[in-house]
Amino acid sequence: MSLKEIKTKNFCWLNIANASSQEIDSLREKYNFHPLDRDDCLKVGQRPKIEKYPDYIFLVLLFPIYNKTTREIEPTEIDFFVSRNYFISVHDNRLSPFCELFELCQYNDQAREKYLKKPALLLYEILDKLLSHCYPMLDHVSIDIRNIEKQIFKGQAKKIIQDVLIIRRNITDFRKIMQAHKNTLKKLADIIKDDGYLGPGEVNIYYNNLIEQTKEIWDHLESYKESIEALHKTHETLISFRLNDIMKNFTTISVIIFSMTLVATTFGIGARNTPLVQHPWSFWLIIGVLIIVASSMWQFFRTKKWLQ
Repeated sequence: MSLKEIKTKNFCWLNIANASSQEIDSLREKYNFHPLDRDDCLKVGQRPKIEKYPDYIFLVLLFPIYNKTTREIEPTEIDFFVSRNYFISVHDNRLSPFCELFELCQYNDQAREKYLKKPALLLYEILDKLLSHCYPMLDHVSIDIRNIEKQIFKGQAKKIIQDVLIIRRNITDFRKIMQAHKNTLKKLADIIKDDGYLGPGEVNIYYNNLIEQTKEIWDHLESYKESIEALHKTHETLISFRLNDIMKNFTTISVIIFSMTLVATTFGIGARNTPLVQHPWSFWLIIGVLIIVASSMWQFFRTKKWLQ
């Protein structure tokens, strides 16, 4: 059974992990939820949303989780039905801070007294823990960027470009997940204050803190985005420079070989009166000429500093 319940004197917290359509339908009938909210709970959304109804608030939020197998930051959804008398959470059981908080409240009396005072305060505690859970992922991204910065001049082009692309993808996905949080939380704070779920002072103390956290997370993501793009461009410039240097060396060698081939071909024509051909030491003399030509060309390129 994926539905678990915690009851206090003030209200009831229903927690549903990997909800089935039957469980959502039974909740909808019991609490008279809007049919669209039922659909949102059963499908994975692509953006946060908030809906205000006379008896409850429906909130959909996305949070990042890190997949260690694919090294990818993925979105996971959590939905809330918040009323004055009940609190319902629907999720896919992948947000460890949320699951730990529910288990703590389920088995610890002091935790229930601390967190289960009002539904709006419980929602704040959950969102605060989920936003705080983003910071270790931000730190991980920052460490990856610093490692790339240290390795970028070591010449491991294939590995570096792969790591850069993974980091860029994760930052982009992280930004997609977090980009609408600030506005959604502002709307939520206004609804909670206007409908009397919390007093104005409490809203300012608690929910303004959440909004500031989303701003801070977004600022970090913006900074990381600029850093990884700068490193990507630097890496591409280094690769281009090294490629040009290689092509320059190959061109120099090709010109030297062409000059030697031209000389050897001239002696190999076999025309009458060709110099050195009739000499007893003709082979070694021609080899000497080729060496002189190659050495002269090499010295010429060194003088022009084309071999540096």
